Amino acid sequence: MRRWVVPWLELAGWLGLAVLVLSRRQYVSLWWQLCAIWAGLAGLAVLSHCCGFSHVLLLPAALLVSLGWIFLHRLRPEWAAQQFVGFLVGAATYCVGLFGGWASTRTKYIFGLGAAVLLALTWVFGVAVGGAKAWLAVGPLRFQPVEFARVLLVLFIVRYLSDNQALLRQKRGLEAAAYWGPLLLLVGSVFLLLAVQRDLGPALLVFAVYCVLSVAVLSSWKLAALYVLLAVVGFGAVQHIFPHLGTRLTAWLNPWQYAETAGYQIVQGLFALNSGRVLGKGIGAGSGELIPEVHTDFIFALIGEELGLAGAVAVVSLYLILAFAGLRLAAGSTEPVEQYTAVGIVLLWFMQVFLVVGGILRLVPLTGMTLPFLSYGSSSLAAQMWMLGILSSVGRVRSK
Repeated sequence: MRRWVVPWLELAGWLGLAVLVLSRRQYVSLWWQLCAIWAGLAGLAVLSHCCGFSHVLLLPAALLVSLGWIFLHRLRPEWAAQQFVGFLVGAATYCVGLFGGWASTRTKYIFGLGAAVLLALTWVFGVAVGGAKAWLAVGPLRFQPVEFARVLLVLFIVRYLSDNQALLRQKRGLEAAAYWGPLLLLVGSVFLLLAVQRDLGPALLVFAVYCVLSVAVLSSWKLAALYVLLAVVGFGAVQHIFPHLGTRLTAWLNPWQYAETAGYQIVQGLFALNSGRVLGKGIGAGSGELIPEVHTDFIFALIGEELGLAGAVAVVSLYLILAFAGLRLAAGSTEPVEQYTAVGIVLLWFMQVFLVVGGILRLVPLTGMTLPFLSYGSSSLAAQMWMLGILSSVGRVRSK
């Protein structure tokens, strides 16, 4: 018991130190919310442990959520307050993921249809924000269905591939089409709905996860080559369908030439990372206000400026720890469905972090997505906590 309680007490000390540093530059009026986040996640760890589930994922997730709250409060206290509401919802969705049997159920078409229906409702009744029609309003509540739809789609893909693994490998021609058809129909419909909503970042993320999962489950290099070909053809096609992607690509390739227009965000992010050096300027001493959408797309750049290379590496290390712990839970399970579910969730995290951080570092074009657990977004945080609960439930197999 003491072995895993001590790190939580150490985390409390580090968070208290961070608040003291921030309080030298601004009044931390909502400090009690950070205490509640720590206590809530520690309580979820105790609950998971007492019920026989894994709790190892909650500590790195707690550090990411708390760090995100600190930087959001440093930028604008109302953002931190809204993120706290997202955490409260996320605590509930974690329990739904933990006790809902999502990692073991054989239900698949409900998941796939659920993802498609959520996106179809967004297409018909959604609200456009920032060029993408990705928000759905229900009375005073407004959320992003795509954050939950992509989890449902991955659950569908995992179960379909697991249930039909042998047939998808062996069948050829028309017989193969009968088994590939339902999978490609549902996955394709989700891609199409995301495309018409101009929400291409999540579409790219889901496509990448689908490709890796199907190649891994079916162990087919021919399939991998086909996906690479489709990606190249699709990349060329979407540039003609969505002209703004050409502008984004140009800004990615040569942001300095467009430093005052399309490349402004990239350039400011690079300036911030460069000025952070090794140890950073200190929390609250950076120039995050100069970076557009710093609280969502570019919070990693602000962390790199104020905590330096050390802080940026620490954040990436936390995601790697989450991925490693998730893969260990997958390896400890004896059920293929649970193993593939865990791998699918880890891939969602890993691919999203790579696309976001890679976009800031100019390794890949910007996708406009958030960093899991860290960036501003109540819907995103609730969905990430749901995935965390699903992944933690795989740990019960190991405890048995």
